[in-house]
Amino acid sequence: MRVLSPDHLAAQLRHPHGEHALVVAESMNRSNGDLNRAAIALLSVTPGEQVLEIGPGNAAFAPDLLRTPHSRYVGVDVSAAMVEAGTAVLAMHGLQDRAEVHLGDAHALPLDTACIDAALAVNTLYFWDELKFPFAELARVLRPGGRLCLAFGDAAFMRTLPFTAHGFHLHELAEVEQALRSAGLTVQGWRAHHETGRSNDGREVSKHFHLLLARR
Repeated sequence: MRVLSPDHLAAQLRHPHGEHALVVAESMNRSNGDLNRAAIALLSVTPGEQVLEIGPGNAAFAPDLLRTPHSRYVGVDVSAAMVEAGTAVLAMHGLQDRAEVHLGDAHALPLDTACIDAALAVNTLYFWDELKFPFAELARVLRPGGRLCLAFGDAAFMRTLPFTAHGFHLHELAEVEQALRSAGLTVQGWRAHHETGRSNDGREVSKHFHLLLARR
């Protein structure tokens, strides 16, 4: 695949579609693998829990979320291409009886109230115009005592990436914490995640992310 321009890459990250959707998804899985694994470790799914992932892409990390016995998984993604790809990945891993991916949006989750024990959202909040509406939805679907793990790039770091100038909403840590509290969620933990990697244009960059754990 040719290197996408910053605006085209931003459009694919927001809503994977067309001929580049699957390739971009695989690229993001590679570049965000360590961050996803760190977030999954912080979420710490226990046996029998119902897990929600917002923006799972092709659900590449669903098997890691389902390592505990009798846990179940639902992914919600805005991209029909990713729902199709994620469903295929789940079937490939033999997880179709414990996991599913639905087309939907964090602003109106296609889920019942108080049905989720643990929710995960990695690098998705840049695409929410306002945090209060998705956070209110996440608070709605979480059971009392349920928890949410958010992973997102530090705003100063994200501004160094050319594609974020094209429609990304960058949020400071304190702003995200306040929005969680306003939605009725209690922030219980924060971790910094640092790593070195390659940007889309081949530059070596020092990545800085935040991991937040909140509870209903």
